Order: sequence, then structure tokens, then C-alpha cells
Amino acid sequence: MVTGERRARRVSDRMRAGVSRLVLAAAVAVSASACAVTPEPVTVEQRLAQARDDRSRLFADQEPVTGPITLAEAMARAIKYNLDSRQALMEEVLQARQLDVTSYDMLPRLAASAGYLTRAPSNESLSRNTITNFRSIDPAISQDDNRFVADLGLTWNVLDFGVSYYQAKQQSDRVLIAHERRRRLINSIIQQVRGSYWLAVSSERILVEIEPLLAEARQALADAQQVEEERLRPPLEALRYQKALLEIIRQLEMVQQDLSIAKAQLAALMNVPLGQSFTLALPEGFKQDIPQIDIPIERMETAALLNRPEMREEQYQSRINAQEVRKAMLRMLPGINLNTSLNFDSNSYLVNNAWAEAGARLTLNLFNVFTGPANIAAAEAQVEAGEFRRLALSMATLTQVHVAVQQYKRTRTGFEQARLMETIEQRINENIQQAATADAESSLERIRAGAQAITAKLARDRAYAELQNAVSSLYVSLGLDPVPETVDSHDIKGLTAGLTPLVADWMAGRIRLDMLPAEEAVPADLPAAEAPEQAMPEPVAPHTGGVPVAAAPSDPSIAGPSS
Repeated sequence: MVTGERRARRVSDRMRAGVSRLVLAAAVAVSASACAVTPEPVTVEQRLAQARDDRSRLFADQEPVTGPITLAEAMARAIKYNLDSRQALMEEVLQARQLDVTSYDMLPRLAASAGYLTRAPSNESLSRNTITNFRSIDPAISQDDNRFVADLGLTWNVLDFGVSYYQAKQQSDRVLIAHERRRRLINSIIQQVRGSYWLAVSSERILVEIEPLLAEARQALADAQQVEEERLRPPLEALRYQKALLEIIRQLEMVQQDLSIAKAQLAALMNVPLGQSFTLALPEGFKQDIPQIDIPIERMETAALLNRPEMREEQYQSRINAQEVRKAMLRMLPGINLNTSLNFDSNSYLVNNAWAEAGARLTLNLFNVFTGPANIAAAEAQVEAGEFRRLALSMATLTQVHVAVQQYKRTRTGFEQARLMETIEQRINENIQQAATADAESSLERIRAGAQAITAKLARDRAYAELQNAVSSLYVSLGLDPVPETVDSHDIKGLTAGLTPLVADWMAGRIRLDMLPAEEAVPADLPAAEAPEQAMPEPVAPHTGGVPVAAAPSDPSIAGPSS
């Protein structure tokens, strides 16, 4: 009997040893195969499939264009569908999700573990005890060969909690930084939309006038070539006549191409599918009003320092740097580790198979005595560098405000001159057209006068687009938000309705006073501007068209143009 049991036990030991060898061999084989990874380039089919998927997603889930697009709708489409704006929104969402993850780092560590342990029978777990006269007795088995163990432990490190708290505070500021960056991007997109919109509006108006004049010039060129062939005029005179017509045709075709590009740029800003035809809602009578901006330069400077996204971003970055100093100080403290656990062991030799434990441990990295002060000094240097960076940005912000004011004045004067020039060219064209009807002028002079009138009109429209762009740059330099705080809905119709009154105010140069700091908010030690810069000067020509001063809202929070 004993001999049979020993043989069975040996066979069992051999089987277990064989299984152990197989498991070890399999683990080695898996590890070796995992290390044998080779680069796998993306195939042409995969790139083609990705390209098709990207093209289908570029304009997916967008509301179609159902009618002429107003300036407010163009802004709404740019805000909602512009890919750069949507990417900035996703960056903000990503930072918010990262804040959720960072907040969980402050929680204690709760770990549950369970496992199965086996021991080779040939090497049993034995223990030796002693009796009172310090004589040892024979060793005895103290542990089963096969055991199941499990534990549930709660560990909380006070130092890690403090560091995680400051990291969560830093991440919350990064969320705000992402929001300010999105504000800055939207301001830039809206500025581009305003400039492109007015150029595109001009293209729709002028292209209608260019087409018949261009057809007439080409017909006149064909007639001139026939006259040359029939020798009805001297050769030199006929060639000069054709040369003049070709120059006019080339000028008109260049204008035609430039205007077509302006509409394509507006479509790209709105993320309208390329090649899709759309029209723009021309303002009634195409009134080109001059925005009347009448705000003291000191208030502009203060508004820029308070509202600019870059300034707010630097303020949040300063808080992040200050938190970094506190983290460096906290890491020099000893760590207090509190832990408690519930344990279970199936070992039949134990009297208590389940038990609870609790303890505390104090740890201190002695090298922090040397590295801690260096880390604190580096963090403080980062704070100081941030202070100087913010001061430099403040100076750049004030400079941008003054530059934007000067650009507004220059473009306003340029628009007045272009409008006067366009009026003169139109009167010249009318006189020449009347003279041509009475056969007093040649067709060349009539075509040339028409081309010059169209060129002057285009110059006026471009000057107006530059004026609107300069006004938009001034608003951007002040950090004013083009998007209302609340809208009825986030579809194109709701966004357009929310933007329409704001666009009307900004077109007339009316800026709500609640967007700017109060008069008493201007620091007393702020350097005063030069006398000519105290207020915006009156325009060169009187304001015509648009919303008159009497029609401005009676709300005292709205600053209308000065009479």
C-alpha cells in the first residue's frame, strides 16, 4: 500500500513538472514572438479608403444653403462648421475630459487581488519550532501545497493627494486656456469672414457689369482685326487700337479672376462644399456706411488688457506656474502612507483564515534635501519669466490697439477718396457714353471709359472691404466677442438670429458699453495718449445711409455715433 502511494505520488510530481515546463516554454515562445514586431506601412488601398472617408466627412451633418447668405449667416456658418473652429472646440472638450481624469488622482488607491498558489510537493513548506530548553524539534508542515489567497487594500498617500490636488487646479486652468484660445481663433475667423464677405459681395455686383463690357470689347477687337485685314485704316493706327483693346480685355479678365477667388475664400471659411453655387444677400441699396467709432483711447487700452484672450491666457498660465511652486515645496515634505486591508488565505494550517490589517508609514527621500531647493528655484524662475512675458504681451496689446486705430483712420480716408474717385469716373463714363451715342466718340473710348468706371467701382468696394477689415481688427484688438452669450438654438437659424443685431451694431460702429470697462476702471497711472488720440476723429465726409443716430436704441448702455 505504501509503495503504491509513493509511486502514484512520484507520477503526479512528474506530471506537474511536465506541465510547468510546458507553461514555461509557452511563455518564452509568446515573449519571443512579441519582440519580433516589424513595421507595416499603410497600403494604397488603406490610404484610398481613408481619403474617401475624409471627403465624405468634410461636409457631413451640415445644414444646406437654402437661400442668399447674409453676413450674419456667413459668420454663423463659420462659427459652427469651420474645421479650425471645430478643432479648437474639441481641444477644449479634451482638456475638460482630462480634468475629470486628473480629479480622480486625488482619490485613495483601492486594490483588490486574488490568486492561486501551488508549491512543488518535493519541496514542502516546513517550519521548525523550539521548546522551552531551546532544543529544536522535528520540522512540521505549516502550509498547504495549493492555496487560494485574496485581499482588498485601501492605500492613501497624503503627499500624493496634495500633489494631485495642485495638478487638478492646474488642469482646470488649462481648460480655461483652451477656451480662450478658441475665443481667439473665432475672432480671427470672424475677421476673415467680414473681409471676404464684402469682397464676395462686390464680385457678385461687378461681375454682372463686367460680362457685357468684356463681350463688347472682344467684339470690338474682332472688328478691329477685320478692319486691319481689309486695310480700311493705316496699319499702325489699327495695331495701336488693337493693343489698347487687348489691354482692356486683360485688365477685365484679371478683375474677373480675382473676384471669383474672393467668393471661393468665403466658401472655405464657411466650410461650404467646394464647387457648390451660392449667392449672397446684397445689403439694401448696397449702402456702404462708415462705422462711427467714438471711444476714448484710454478705455480701448483698458478694454484690451481686460478682454483679450491672450492676456487672459497669460493670467491662467501665471496661476499654473504658481501652483508649480507649491508642488515643488510639497514634494520636499515626508510622505505619510495610510493603508488598511482585508485579507483571506485558504491555508488549512492557519487558525484565522481571514483577518484585517491597518498601518501607517512615513517615508522621506533624503535626496530631496538637495534636489528640492533646485526645483523650487526653477519653478520660481518660471513664475518670474511668466511675469515678464505678460508685461511684454501687454505692451504688444496696447501697440495693436493704437495700430488698429491708425489703420481704421487710414482706411476710412482711403474709402472716402475711392468713393469720390468712383463718382468722378461714373460721371466721365456717362458723358462719354452720351457722346458715343451722338457718334462723337469712338467705341474704344467708350469701352475704355466703361472699364475705368468698373475699375473705380471695384477700387471703392475693395477700399470698403479694407475699412470693414480694419474695424474688425480694432474689435479683435479690444478682445470683443463676436458671439452672443446666449442664443435661442445652436442651429444656423438660431445663430444667425443671435448674430444679426450684433452685426448691425458693429457695422454702424456701435459698441455696447457693458462690453467695455467703466470710465473709473481706467488706472490713474495709465499713460495718457496724445491729444489728437483722445477720441476718434470725425470722418472726412458726413455719414450717409445706414442707421441714423436718432434710430439708435435708447438703452444708455449703447454708445451710438457722435452727432
